[in-house]
Amino acid sequence: MPCALSSSGLSAPRVLVAIVSWNSAAHLPAAVRSVPAGVPVVVVDNASTDGSADVARAAGTRVVEAGTNLGFGPACNVAAREGAPSETILFLNPDAALLDGAAALAALLAELDADSAVVAAAPRLTGDRQEEFQLRRLPRLGAILREALLVDRLFPGNSGYRRDRYLDRSREEPFDVEQPAAAALLVRRAAFEAVGGFDPVFTPAWFEDVDLCAKLLARGGRIRYVPSARATHVGGVAMDAVPWLDFRPLYVRNQFRYLARHASPPVRATAWAATLLGTALRLALAPVVRAGHPRADVAAAQLRVARGLLGFGWRSALLEDRA
Repeated sequence: MPCALSSSGLSAPRVLVAIVSWNSAAHLPAAVRSVPAGVPVVVVDNASTDGSADVARAAGTRVVEAGTNLGFGPACNVAAREGAPSETILFLNPDAALLDGAAALAALLAELDADSAVVAAAPRLTGDRQEEFQLRRLPRLGAILREALLVDRLFPGNSGYRRDRYLDRSREEPFDVEQPAAAALLVRRAAFEAVGGFDPVFTPAWFEDVDLCAKLLARGGRIRYVPSARATHVGGVAMDAVPWLDFRPLYVRNQFRYLARHASPPVRATAWAATLLGTALRLALAPVVRAGHPRADVAAAQLRVARGLLGFGWRSALLEDRA
């Protein structure tokens, strides 16, 4: 659909596809092949050791080799800056792939064209547990308390969890969402640049997309879920590549960096207390609960979280200045 992918009377394409790779050679070819011909693709490689950069070049994309692991958000910023000029940017994970790429992009662009207030649009992700993973409301105290105190683990069908993950909405119809995952997310370039892109503080990953969506919404923008556009997503690739010993502390640290920017002091204080209590609970359960990770790593990760929350391992979130 040429009219959907190029701007009439303009030399710049409507869409730039930005992919960040980190040891993603196994998935990159499918991601690149899913992009319609004529749509520029830029891959920023975060110092992969599996030949990802060469795989991306062989697929015909422009490759920017970072030389070090910048993290997801900063590498996306590089892709946006170094890629071809465009009206919009589709951030696409290397383990994601558009289904019927031309139709998918046309459907996403149609949502933006229908209302100038719509600044981003997400296709429907398909794959294992993607319905549960993809769409979320921005973090609120209730959701933070449920996760911290294991309520969502013990009672996954609770009404609060279903509401926060939009599981109470039909996924067959488009609707406004607060935070779709950035595994496949089309954003107006002007809106992306107006909020400063992805905040590099959220390295290496996690919560950078939450923060981006919060900033877009704070400026009066709307974000749409568009089920007529579809993409596959393997999911969990980056998380599985990071040892649990590192993942859990990084995730909690970035959660509190997000709260430092978007939550009031009382909410942050309550979240801190609940997360510290939940960490103690997880630490107590570590010897007896099978979590899919070595028990020693689980216990060590929780100790690192506790040290971080108490101000020993990372700067206390309650003392961070708001950006």
